Amino acid sequence: MKKIFLALIFISIVCTQCKSVGDSELTLDEKQSIENLIQNEINTMIEAVNKKDIKTYMEKMPLDFIIYDENGEIITREKQRERALRDWSIIKKTLNNQMNIDSIDYTSRDSLYVYTSQRWERLMFQRDGITTDTVLTTQKHKELWKKGKLGWIGYDIEELGGNIFINGKKYKR
Repeated sequence: MKKIFLALIFISIVCTQCKSVGDSELTLDEKQSIENLIQNEINTMIEAVNKKDIKTYMEKMPLDFIIYDENGEIITREKQRERALRDWSIIKKTLNNQMNIDSIDYTSRDSLYVYTSQRWERLMFQRDGITTDTVLTTQKHKELWKKGKLGWIGYDIEELGGNIFINGKKYKR
């Protein structure tokens, strides 16, 4: 019995050591640096949206980019490009557009999940092309980010839910 107990302790120590050798623990400074880098990338994308700069917008998206929207639809990079151009064509002006990091799930040194909240308020043309409505969209996201040769890049976005308000009234889908 004593041998079994010692063997279990030995195996436990070995397994603990194996785990810590492969562990990708990050220091608080490293985590803060990663968060800052990712927030800067998000801000660049938001600025591209605000300016309707499709070139910068697409440059920030990897070729295998995917959005899983809250209705279950899978939106590819090219489909997102089409949607952006369509949506931008009816936006007269962005009033406010912010996306903030709520939290980060550090899964490894080069891959993590970022949870964000977005609030986008804009003037959008009605069907007549003249009259505008103030549209506010709020949305939560779960985003997969990976570190590559060019830094941190957002790959997959899962929409977790949000609301749309038109002229202050909640829009029911």
